[in-house]
Amino acid sequence: MNDVAGTISDQRLLQALTAELHAGRPAALASLLATRGSMPRHEGARMLGLADGTWVGTVGGGNIELIAQRRGTELLAAASSAGEKPASAVAPVASLEWMTHKKNAMACGGDALLAVRLVMPPELPLVCKLAELLASGGVGWLEEDWSDSQSPSVCLRAESDAPSRACDIPTWDETARRYVEPVGPEPVCHVFGGGHVGQALVPILASVGFRVDVMDDRPGICDPALFPQAEAVTCGAFEDLDSLVRVTSRDYVVVLTHGHLGDAAVLERVLPHRPAYVGCIGSRRKAGFVRDALEAAGIPADLAASVHLPIGEDILAVTPAEIAVSIAAQLIRCRAELRR
Repeated sequence: MNDVAGTISDQRLLQALTAELHAGRPAALASLLATRGSMPRHEGARMLGLADGTWVGTVGGGNIELIAQRRGTELLAAASSAGEKPASAVAPVASLEWMTHKKNAMACGGDALLAVRLVMPPELPLVCKLAELLASGGVGWLEEDWSDSQSPSVCLRAESDAPSRACDIPTWDETARRYVEPVGPEPVCHVFGGGHVGQALVPILASVGFRVDVMDDRPGICDPALFPQAEAVTCGAFEDLDSLVRVTSRDYVVVLTHGHLGDAAVLERVLPHRPAYVGCIGSRRKAGFVRDALEAAGIPADLAASVHLPIGEDILAVTPAEIAVSIAAQLIRCRAELRR
Protein backbone atom coordinates (compact mmCIF):
# COMPACT_ATOMS: atom_id res chain seq x y z
CA MET A 1 0.00 0.00 0.00
CA ASN A 2 1.07 3.60 -0.43
CA ASP A 3 0.78 4.47 3.27
CA VAL A 4 0.40 1.60 5.71
CA ALA A 5 1.84 3.35 8.78
CA GLY A 6 -0.45 2.74 11.73
CA THR A 7 -2.63 0.20 9.91
CA ILE A 8 -2.92 -3.56 10.25
CA SER A 9 -0.45 -3.83 7.33
CA ASP A 10 2.20 -1.83 9.23
CA GLN A 11 5.17 -4.18 9.66
CA ARG A 12 6.23 -2.51 12.92
CA LEU A 13 2.78 -3.03 14.41
CA LEU A 14 2.54 -6.60 13.12
CA GLN A 15 5.98 -7.51 14.44
CA ALA A 16 5.13 -6.12 17.88
CA LEU A 17 1.85 -8.04 17.92
CA THR A 18 3.53 -11.26 16.80
CA ALA A 19 6.19 -10.94 19.51
CA GLU A 20 3.56 -10.47 22.24
CA LEU A 21 1.50 -13.43 21.14
CA HIS A 22 4.62 -15.61 20.77
CA ALA A 23 5.45 -14.75 24.38
CA GLY A 24 1.99 -15.83 25.48
CA ARG A 25 0.84 -12.30 26.29
CA PRO A 26 -2.36 -10.67 25.03
CA ALA A 27 -2.29 -7.27 23.35
CA ALA A 28 -4.92 -4.53 23.09
CA LEU A 29 -5.80 -3.47 19.56
CA ALA A 30 -7.59 -0.16 19.07
CA SER A 31 -9.10 0.42 15.62
CA LEU A 32 -11.13 3.04 13.80
CA LEU A 33 -13.76 1.08 11.88
CA ALA A 34 -15.60 4.09 10.43
CA THR A 35 -15.40 7.87 10.54
CA ARG A 36 -17.64 10.82 9.74
CA GLY A 37 -16.61 14.40 9.11
CA SER A 38 -13.23 15.85 9.94
CA MET A 39 -10.87 13.38 11.64
CA PRO A 40 -7.06 13.28 11.78
CA ARG A 41 -7.14 9.57 10.93
CA HIS A 42 -9.80 7.51 9.25
CA GLU A 43 -11.09 3.92 9.04
CA GLY A 44 -8.23 1.46 9.04
CA ALA A 45 -6.15 3.34 11.63
CA ARG A 46 -4.79 0.99 14.31
CA MET A 47 -2.96 1.31 17.61
CA LEU A 48 -1.53 -1.60 19.57
CA GLY A 49 -1.13 -1.64 23.35
CA LEU A 50 1.50 -3.98 24.81
CA ALA A 51 1.77 -5.46 28.30
CA ASP A 52 4.73 -3.21 29.20
CA GLY A 53 2.70 -0.07 28.51
CA THR A 54 4.17 0.58 25.06
CA TRP A 55 1.87 1.79 22.29
CA VAL A 56 2.54 1.21 18.58
CA GLY A 57 0.68 3.18 15.92
CA THR A 58 -1.95 5.87 16.38
CA VAL A 59 -5.67 6.41 15.97
CA GLY A 60 -5.23 10.14 15.56
CA GLY A 61 -4.01 11.59 18.85
CA GLY A 62 -6.05 13.88 21.05
CA ASN A 63 -8.99 12.77 23.13
CA ILE A 64 -9.91 9.75 21.03
CA GLU A 65 -6.40 8.34 21.46
CA LEU A 66 -6.54 8.90 25.22
CA ILE A 67 -9.87 7.05 25.34
CA ALA A 68 -8.46 4.20 23.26
CA GLN A 69 -5.38 3.91 25.47
CA ARG A 70 -7.45 3.93 28.65
CA ARG A 71 -9.75 1.22 27.36
CA GLY A 72 -6.85 -0.85 26.08
CA THR A 73 -5.08 -0.57 29.44
CA GLU A 74 -8.27 -1.66 31.22
CA LEU A 75 -8.59 -4.70 28.97
CA LEU A 76 -4.98 -5.72 29.56
CA ALA A 77 -5.37 -5.26 33.31
CA ALA A 78 -8.52 -7.38 33.30
CA ALA A 79 -6.72 -10.10 31.33
CA SER A 80 -3.80 -10.04 33.74
CA SER A 81 -6.02 -10.29 36.82
CA ALA A 82 -7.97 -13.17 35.31
CA GLY A 83 -5.04 -15.49 35.98
CA GLU A 84 -5.68 -18.94 34.56
CA LYS A 85 -9.29 -18.24 33.59
CA PRO A 86 -10.16 -18.77 29.91
CA ALA A 87 -10.30 -15.69 27.71
CA SER A 88 -14.11 -15.94 27.62
CA ALA A 89 -14.19 -15.26 31.36
CA VAL A 90 -12.38 -11.95 31.03
CA ALA A 91 -14.87 -9.09 31.29
CA PRO A 92 -14.83 -7.01 29.25
CA VAL A 93 -12.96 -8.44 26.27
CA ALA A 94 -13.86 -5.69 23.82
CA SER A 95 -15.71 -2.42 23.37
CA LEU A 96 -17.30 -0.74 20.37
CA GLU A 97 -18.66 2.80 20.47
CA TRP A 98 -19.24 5.80 18.23
CA MET A 99 -17.05 8.59 19.58
CA THR A 100 -18.82 11.82 18.64
CA HIS A 101 -17.24 15.24 18.92
CA LYS A 102 -20.12 16.40 21.14
CA LYS A 103 -19.99 13.45 23.51
CA ASN A 104 -16.22 13.20 23.83
CA ALA A 105 -15.03 16.79 23.28
CA MET A 106 -13.00 15.96 20.17
CA ALA A 107 -11.60 19.18 18.80
CA CYS A 108 -11.54 17.95 15.20
CA GLY A 109 -15.33 18.05 14.99
CA GLY A 110 -15.76 14.58 13.43
CA ASP A 111 -17.03 11.24 14.70
CA ALA A 112 -15.31 7.86 14.79
CA LEU A 113 -16.34 4.30 15.51
CA LEU A 114 -13.71 3.15 17.98
CA ALA A 115 -13.19 -0.58 18.53
CA VAL A 116 -10.86 -1.85 21.23
CA ARG A 117 -10.33 -5.54 21.78
CA LEU A 118 -7.94 -8.05 23.25
CA VAL A 119 -5.88 -10.06 20.80
CA MET A 120 -5.16 -13.34 22.56
CA PRO A 121 -2.25 -15.78 21.99
CA PRO A 122 -4.52 -18.34 20.23
CA GLU A 123 -4.86 -15.79 17.40
CA LEU A 124 -1.15 -16.10 16.57
CA PRO A 125 -1.74 -18.38 13.52
CA LEU A 126 -4.06 -15.77 11.97
CA VAL A 127 -1.52 -12.98 12.62
CA CYS A 128 1.28 -15.10 11.09
CA LYS A 129 -0.93 -15.85 8.07
CA LEU A 130 -1.49 -12.12 7.60
CA ALA A 131 2.24 -11.42 7.85
CA GLU A 132 2.98 -14.12 5.29
CA LEU A 133 0.36 -12.72 2.92
CA LEU A 134 1.84 -9.24 3.11
CA ALA A 135 5.40 -10.52 2.69
CA SER A 136 4.40 -12.40 -0.48
CA GLY A 137 2.70 -9.38 -2.02
CA GLY A 138 -0.59 -11.25 -1.97
CA VAL A 139 -4.09 -9.86 -1.68
CA GLY A 140 -6.62 -10.56 1.04
CA TRP A 141 -9.43 -9.16 3.17
CA LEU A 142 -9.58 -8.96 6.95
CA GLU A 143 -13.14 -9.40 8.19
CA GLU A 144 -14.32 -8.48 11.68
CA ASP A 145 -17.77 -9.47 12.89
CA TRP A 146 -18.92 -7.12 15.66
CA SER A 147 -22.51 -8.37 15.87
CA ASP A 148 -21.54 -9.34 19.43
CA SER A 149 -19.59 -6.29 20.52
CA GLN A 150 -18.30 -8.09 23.62
CA SER A 151 -16.90 -11.00 21.63
CA PRO A 152 -15.99 -10.02 18.06
CA SER A 153 -14.68 -12.60 15.62
CA VAL A 154 -11.97 -12.07 13.00
CA CYS A 155 -11.01 -13.99 9.89
CA LEU A 156 -8.64 -13.49 6.97
CA ARG A 157 -9.85 -14.27 3.46
CA ALA A 158 -7.34 -14.87 0.70
CA GLU A 159 -7.89 -13.80 -2.90
CA SER A 160 -9.20 -17.26 -3.80
CA ASP A 161 -11.94 -16.79 -1.19
CA ALA A 162 -12.71 -13.16 -1.99
CA PRO A 163 -15.95 -11.50 -0.89
CA SER A 164 -18.52 -11.29 -3.67
CA ARG A 165 -18.00 -7.52 -3.77
CA ALA A 166 -14.32 -7.18 -2.99
CA CYS A 167 -13.94 -3.65 -1.58
CA ASP A 168 -10.67 -1.81 -2.03
CA ILE A 169 -11.01 0.45 1.03
CA PRO A 170 -11.90 -0.31 4.67
CA THR A 171 -15.68 -0.61 4.88
CA TRP A 172 -18.08 -0.72 7.84
CA ASP A 173 -21.59 -2.17 7.45
CA GLU A 174 -23.66 -0.59 10.23
CA THR A 175 -26.59 -2.96 9.75
CA ALA A 176 -24.58 -6.18 9.84
CA ARG A 177 -22.01 -4.65 12.26
CA ARG A 178 -19.29 -6.04 10.04
CA TYR A 179 -15.99 -4.49 9.04
CA VAL A 180 -13.97 -5.50 5.96
CA GLU A 181 -10.47 -4.20 5.26
CA PRO A 182 -8.36 -5.02 2.20
CA VAL A 183 -4.76 -6.01 2.90
CA GLY A 184 -1.92 -6.21 0.44
CA PRO A 185 -0.90 -3.92 -2.42
CA GLU A 186 -3.37 -1.24 -3.46
CA PRO A 187 -5.45 -1.96 -6.59
CA VAL A 188 -3.92 -1.22 -9.98
CA CYS A 189 -5.61 -0.16 -13.19
CA HIS A 190 -3.94 -2.20 -15.92
CA VAL A 191 -4.11 -0.52 -19.31
CA PHE A 192 -3.42 -3.03 -22.07
CA GLY A 193 -2.65 -1.01 -25.15
CA GLY A 194 -0.70 2.22 -25.18
CA GLY A 195 -1.92 3.87 -28.37
CA HIS A 196 -3.60 7.26 -28.66
CA VAL A 197 -6.44 6.47 -26.23
CA GLY A 198 -4.10 4.83 -23.73
CA GLN A 199 -1.75 7.79 -23.80
CA ALA A 200 -4.66 10.15 -23.16
CA LEU A 201 -6.16 7.92 -20.46
CA VAL A 202 -3.16 7.27 -18.20
CA PRO A 203 -2.70 10.87 -16.96
CA ILE A 204 -6.44 11.25 -16.34
CA LEU A 205 -6.58 8.08 -14.24
CA ALA A 206 -3.47 9.05 -12.28
CA SER A 207 -4.97 12.48 -11.58
CA VAL A 208 -8.04 10.92 -9.92
CA GLY A 209 -6.14 8.51 -7.72
CA PHE A 210 -5.67 5.31 -9.73
CA ARG A 211 -2.36 3.48 -9.75
CA VAL A 212 -1.74 2.72 -13.42
CA ASP A 213 0.36 0.12 -15.24
CA VAL A 214 0.66 -0.06 -19.02
CA MET A 215 1.39 -3.08 -21.21
CA ASP A 216 1.74 -3.23 -24.99
CA ASP A 217 3.31 -5.63 -27.47
CA ARG A 218 4.89 -2.87 -29.58
CA PRO A 219 8.43 -1.82 -28.54
CA GLY A 220 7.94 1.66 -29.96
CA ILE A 221 4.90 2.21 -27.72
CA CYS A 222 6.50 0.76 -24.58
CA ASP A 223 8.42 3.91 -23.79
CA PRO A 224 8.15 5.13 -20.17
CA ALA A 225 8.59 8.66 -21.49
CA LEU A 226 5.13 8.36 -23.07
CA PHE A 227 3.60 7.41 -19.71
CA PRO A 228 5.32 9.42 -16.96
CA GLN A 229 2.37 8.87 -14.59
CA ALA A 230 2.42 5.06 -14.95
CA GLU A 231 4.07 2.96 -12.24
CA ALA A 232 5.23 0.40 -14.80
CA VAL A 233 5.42 0.06 -18.58
CA THR A 234 5.78 -3.53 -19.81
CA CYS A 235 6.56 -4.76 -23.31
CA GLY A 236 5.61 -8.29 -24.32
CA ALA A 237 3.17 -10.50 -26.15
CA PHE A 238 -0.35 -10.34 -24.75
CA GLU A 239 -0.43 -14.13 -24.85
CA ASP A 240 2.34 -14.05 -22.21
CA LEU A 241 0.81 -11.45 -19.93
CA ASP A 242 0.30 -13.87 -17.03
CA SER A 243 4.09 -14.19 -16.72
CA LEU A 244 4.64 -10.44 -17.08
CA VAL A 245 1.80 -8.75 -15.20
CA ARG A 246 -0.01 -9.72 -12.02
CA VAL A 247 -3.75 -9.06 -12.10
CA THR A 248 -5.76 -9.51 -8.88
CA SER A 249 -9.46 -9.53 -8.08
CA ARG A 250 -9.18 -5.99 -6.70
CA ASP A 251 -7.67 -4.56 -9.88
CA TYR A 252 -9.19 -2.73 -12.84
CA VAL A 253 -8.50 -3.73 -16.44
CA VAL A 254 -8.81 -1.56 -19.54
CA VAL A 255 -8.28 -3.30 -22.90
CA LEU A 256 -7.24 -0.97 -25.73
CA THR A 257 -5.03 -3.13 -27.94
CA HIS A 258 -4.56 -2.46 -31.64
CA GLY A 259 -6.73 -5.35 -32.86
CA HIS A 260 -9.47 -7.89 -32.10
CA LEU A 261 -6.97 -10.70 -31.59
CA GLY A 262 -5.00 -8.71 -29.02
CA ASP A 263 -8.20 -7.78 -27.17
CA ALA A 264 -9.32 -11.41 -27.08
CA ALA A 265 -5.89 -12.60 -25.92
CA VAL A 266 -5.93 -10.14 -23.02
CA LEU A 267 -9.52 -10.88 -22.01
CA GLU A 268 -8.98 -14.65 -22.06
CA ARG A 269 -6.12 -14.25 -19.59
CA VAL A 270 -7.44 -11.59 -17.23
CA LEU A 271 -11.06 -12.66 -16.81
CA PRO A 272 -10.26 -15.85 -14.81
CA HIS A 273 -8.76 -13.51 -12.16
CA ARG A 274 -12.19 -11.86 -11.86
CA PRO A 275 -10.98 -8.24 -11.68
CA ALA A 276 -13.20 -5.61 -10.08
CA TYR A 277 -13.68 -4.02 -13.51
CA VAL A 278 -12.93 -5.06 -17.08
CA GLY A 279 -13.63 -2.81 -20.05
CA CYS A 280 -12.75 -3.28 -23.72
CA ILE A 281 -12.81 -0.73 -26.50
CA GLY A 282 -14.92 -1.50 -29.54
CA SER A 283 -18.34 -1.29 -31.13
CA ARG A 284 -21.54 -3.07 -30.16
CA ARG A 285 -21.05 -5.30 -33.19
CA LYS A 286 -17.60 -6.22 -31.88
CA ALA A 287 -19.10 -7.09 -28.48
CA GLY A 288 -20.91 -10.11 -29.84
CA PHE A 289 -17.83 -11.34 -31.68
CA VAL A 290 -15.61 -10.99 -28.61
CA ARG A 291 -18.05 -12.67 -26.24
CA ASP A 292 -18.53 -15.58 -28.65
CA ALA A 293 -14.74 -15.93 -28.92
CA LEU A 294 -14.39 -15.89 -25.12
CA GLU A 295 -17.01 -18.56 -24.61
CA ALA A 296 -15.37 -20.66 -27.33
CA ALA A 297 -12.12 -20.33 -25.38
CA GLY A 298 -13.80 -21.71 -22.27
CA ILE A 299 -14.54 -18.46 -20.44
CA PRO A 300 -17.84 -18.81 -18.51
CA ALA A 301 -20.72 -16.84 -20.00
CA ASP A 302 -21.17 -14.70 -16.87
CA LEU A 303 -17.55 -13.56 -17.02
CA ALA A 304 -17.77 -12.81 -20.73
CA ALA A 305 -20.95 -10.81 -20.13
CA SER A 306 -19.31 -8.82 -17.32
CA VAL A 307 -16.98 -7.00 -19.72
CA HIS A 308 -17.92 -3.36 -20.32
CA LEU A 309 -17.96 -3.47 -24.09
CA PRO A 310 -18.24 -0.89 -25.56
CA ILE A 311 -16.10 0.65 -22.82
CA GLY A 312 -16.84 4.01 -21.25
CA GLU A 313 -19.82 6.18 -20.37
CA ASP A 314 -22.06 7.09 -23.31
CA ILE A 315 -21.07 10.73 -23.82
CA LEU A 316 -20.87 10.53 -27.64
CA ALA A 317 -17.08 10.58 -27.43
CA VAL A 318 -15.19 10.64 -30.72
CA THR A 319 -11.59 11.78 -30.27
CA PRO A 320 -9.01 9.78 -28.27
CA ALA A 321 -9.12 12.41 -25.52
CA GLU A 322 -12.91 12.28 -25.33
CA ILE A 323 -12.91 8.48 -25.27
CA ALA A 324 -10.33 8.60 -22.46
CA VAL A 325 -12.63 10.89 -20.46
CA SER A 326 -15.56 8.51 -20.98
CA ILE A 327 -13.46 5.53 -19.79
CA ALA A 328 -12.20 7.42 -16.75
CA ALA A 329 -15.76 8.39 -15.86
CA GLN A 330 -16.88 4.76 -15.98
CA LEU A 331 -13.95 3.67 -13.83
CA ILE A 332 -14.68 6.38 -11.26
CA ARG A 333 -18.30 5.26 -11.08
CA CYS A 334 -17.33 1.60 -10.77
CA ARG A 335 -14.83 2.40 -8.00
CA ALA A 336 -17.44 4.41 -6.11
CA GLU A 337 -19.98 1.58 -6.36
CA LEU A 338 -17.46 -0.92 -5.01
CA ARG A 339 -16.78 1.36 -2.06
CA ARG A 340 -20.40 1.64 -0.96
